[in-house]
Amino acid sequence: MPYREMGRRIQQAREQAGLSQAELAATLRYTQSALSNYELGKRRIHLANLEQIAQILKKPLSYFIGPTADGYSKEQDLLLEDPRLREILLHAAELSAEDKERVLEYIKWRKSIMLSEIITTAEVWEGSKFL
Repeated sequence: MPYREMGRRIQQAREQAGLSQAELAATLRYTQSALSNYELGKRRIHLANLEQIAQILKKPLSYFIGPTADGYSKEQDLLLEDPRLREILLHAAELSAEDKERVLEYIKWRKSIMLSEIITTAEVWEGSKFL
């Protein structure tokens, strides 16, 4: 990813957090000039520094380095932040393509069962005297 795009995302997250360049730079113990160069894409940022920025701005690392055009994907956040989903993905990555397809079909089937149970429960409540 070009440094300019990463810098734009840093600036965007900083502004969303309501911080000025000077405030974020002070928190990071950088000069304002260094932070400005990161935001403008004029200076390469090391992963450790980017992780520190992500932590302070309360954004996942994927926000800054992810492939989405707007720099933010709720789906990516969900996958990165939920330890059970990460574990599922790690195990699924080791499966053959055919087995991955079977697992996906099972998940879709299981989801449809859960949804039908919810709909059935809602229909029971609608027909009850308690509503």
